[in-house]
Amino acid sequence: MTTFLTLTTDFGTVDGYVGAMKGVIAAIAPDVRVLDLTHDIPPQNVRTAAFALYRSIPYYPPRSVHCVVVDPGVGTERRALALRTEAEQFLVGPDSGVFSLFLPPFADSYPQAVALEVARWWRRPTSLSATFHGRDVFAPVAAHIARAAAEGPVDLAEFGPAVDDVRRFGMPVPIEDRGAYRGEVVSVDHFGNAVTNLPERWVQHAGGETQVEAGGRRMPVVRTYGDVQVGQACALVGSSGWLEVAIRDDSAANRLGLAPGIPVVLRKRP
Repeated sequence: MTTFLTLTTDFGTVDGYVGAMKGVIAAIAPDVRVLDLTHDIPPQNVRTAAFALYRSIPYYPPRSVHCVVVDPGVGTERRALALRTEAEQFLVGPDSGVFSLFLPPFADSYPQAVALEVARWWRRPTSLSATFHGRDVFAPVAAHIARAAAEGPVDLAEFGPAVDDVRRFGMPVPIEDRGAYRGEVVSVDHFGNAVTNLPERWVQHAGGETQVEAGGRRMPVVRTYGDVQVGQACALVGSSGWLEVAIRDDSAANRLGLAPGIPVVLRKRP
């Protein structure tokens, strides 16, 4: 059985940090298939990393392992964690809020989570780097979990004590107000599309022809980018199931001044 282990970091690929992590993994679990999810997360941007995971992880086979190193608190007392999701995906990384979208209300149940306090699974317990836990803690633990997953059931309790208070970032909650659905931009992707916290089901609840107000503009809600002209603003449900504000063949973030926290309103067309 092939076991997959993905890497998500804000390291980029120039400095060799990702290569060091892959070397550690290869020494522990040489038969595990290592895949790069992304290394282009903006530095310390936990929210962008969380959305990258949310978009990607559901498409991996059960028992895959996902190692995440976006870690503003490296070297502090922040915890190192391993989680098992309801879809039998394993997540390994810092307790920085990066796993927020795998917790209720975005998941139906709370994942099993442990703090990685058992040092024998680390790379060199007696010489732990204060600045590179990706190499010394997260990569080796992820490799050990992946190797165990390839052989049979994984007992996360071997890696540390259970926790039930995984840190979340402040994901704003949208509201329904007098027939309108009010949310905000929570993330901007590589294309400049502004992802909101308005879920697809609210677009369906609105019913009929709908429009979105954002960045001082009103725009239609469409099915796909090709439903509008080049340069025209629109809103649509993206592949992750959230309403997005876009401009065909251009950046909505740049053209409309959209960034996390900017209000977005969904309502029926008058």
